[in-house]
Amino acid sequence: MKVAFNASDFNHGMSMVSHALPARVIKPYQEGVFLETMDTGLRLTVTDGEVAIQSTIAAEVVEEGSALLPARLLGELVRNLEGNVELETESNEAAIVRNQGSRTRLVLFAAEEFPEIAPVEAESITSISQQQFKSAVRSIIFAIATDETRRILTGCLMETSADEVRFVCLDGYRLAMQRVYCKHEMPAGKEVLSYILPGLLVGNIARMMSDSEQPITLSLSRTHMMAEFDKTRVFAPLILGEYINYRQILPTSWTTAIRVERGALSGSIQRAALIAREGSNNLLRLKIENQTLTISAMADKGAATEQIPVDFDGSPLNIAFNANYLNDVIKNIDTQDLSMRFNTNVSPCVVAPVSGNQYTYLILPVRVSD
Repeated sequence: MKVAFNASDFNHGMSMVSHALPARVIKPYQEGVFLETMDTGLRLTVTDGEVAIQSTIAAEVVEEGSALLPARLLGELVRNLEGNVELETESNEAAIVRNQGSRTRLVLFAAEEFPEIAPVEAESITSISQQQFKSAVRSIIFAIATDETRRILTGCLMETSADEVRFVCLDGYRLAMQRVYCKHEMPAGKEVLSYILPGLLVGNIARMMSDSEQPITLSLSRTHMMAEFDKTRVFAPLILGEYINYRQILPTSWTTAIRVERGALSGSIQRAALIAREGSNNLLRLKIENQTLTISAMADKGAATEQIPVDFDGSPLNIAFNANYLNDVIKNIDTQDLSMRFNTNVSPCVVAPVSGNQYTYLILPVRVSD
């Protein structure tokens, strides 16, 4: 194999595929990057045995072929080069990397050990803009569970229907749901298709892409997924099992509701949380009455009280929340005003836009004595 490419193009490709490098290497191929010539240039592939990421860069192919090289070493080398880079393999033993006056010889890994990346036989293909995907994921990913004993909840539920895609995350204490409105061709006889995507991987994919209007295409089978954007493809197994029926969790009626300006609420929560975190339970108490929301926190080192004017409807209420959980929800909302709806001081609070339904959050309160 002999190819020539621009160092900055290669660096971008490596920045994509390196997300699949495992923290702990069990098999030699897991620390390698598989290079193979294509009609469109040079394809880079890295896999940890489950997740695989491919990225294709522009390259001049002088001699076709493939090779498995040490990923981190090759990546660090090319990051220290500029302009045109030549890479040529010597039989099956080594690769020579040339750039201006630089010549580096890298020992090859056994390419036959690198697993074949199987295509996804998709039953569902959804395309939305990278900006929409990134915004949706960024707004909900905080609510995935991190406890592997609840593996289902470490995933992000993706539901597709004819008019929208829903992304849902919940960890047992809070729920976050975002809708992306788009047309989607459904299989005959199907109204909704549901998949559980690996949550941490979904977050990584969102960080890998730009805020552009270019599409990301999600191809899903019953067991695997492929995400394709720009010149990058991400392959991964889905999380199998039955996701919690989140629709049963969401209240359909309420006895107390407020409308509040998001910026004022966010500032008050963050200031009161400074005191709450000094306490043993990181607790914020909310009191709703007389068109006023009062947020208070107490700890050995001090106390805080914040008052915000609100549009109030229903019964007065005293309720308490974990400060971090409440702050995570409010800081991920970008509308000017929001509504908070309650029933009792021990039932979930629903946070939603004043108009429309592009997002919905649910937070469980903390039971406290008066």
